[in-house]
Amino acid sequence: MKMDVNDDISVDTEYRENTCNGGCNVREYLRGLMPEIGIIVLLFIISVIVGYAHTAFDPSSSTLSLEGLEELVELIRSLNAFEIMLFIFFNNAIKSLIAFVFGLGFGIIPLLFVVSNGYILGVITYLESMDNGLAYVAIAILPHGVIELPMILISAAMGLRMGLLVFNGLAGKDVDIKKEFLQGLNVFFRFIAPLLLVAAAIETFITPLLIALFTGMI
Repeated sequence: MKMDVNDDISVDTEYRENTCNGGCNVREYLRGLMPEIGIIVLLFIISVIVGYAHTAFDPSSSTLSLEGLEELVELIRSLNAFEIMLFIFFNNAIKSLIAFVFGLGFGIIPLLFVVSNGYILGVITYLESMDNGLAYVAIAILPHGVIELPMILISAAMGLRMGLLVFNGLAGKDVDIKKEFLQGLNVFFRFIAPLLLVAAAIETFITPLLIALFTGMI
């Protein structure tokens, strides 16, 4: 039986390309997104600091900032663990998708999304650190936050990219908004959404356990 070496190499190359396609496309897309990610991360950090500092100077301001969160907490407490995981996942996934899609409106929505969430995180960080210490805050946020926050910020950066492309298009520059939008959707559903689900699972099942261990409840 005669084997064509060229055919074998061709098949092997095609297999590697197909296997790499999803992951490689995501990495390539994220590399091109680094300027927008840098802007979003910087804005988020500034917002966290402002929220923390504002609450430190005026603790009463936290009442307005956290308005509505008590009802949300009560709703979550009425759910079982699996329902809580799904609620956290869909809440984060839908908001992240909105930040991306509505970035078409000149990038305003993702910027507001990042500023508001960063500010609220700063407020919560201050209040919890005063009550329980910074170590408690770190344990309550970092296990799932190291996955959740980057995914949310990347979604906002994708939305900012869309807004900048709209500006460039209106300025008469040659841009392919449809192609960029479809690439963003691909990255969201193949990369961001699955990791948000992982983060939700960690927040539901692992973070409470770590908090209980830290506080001596178990």
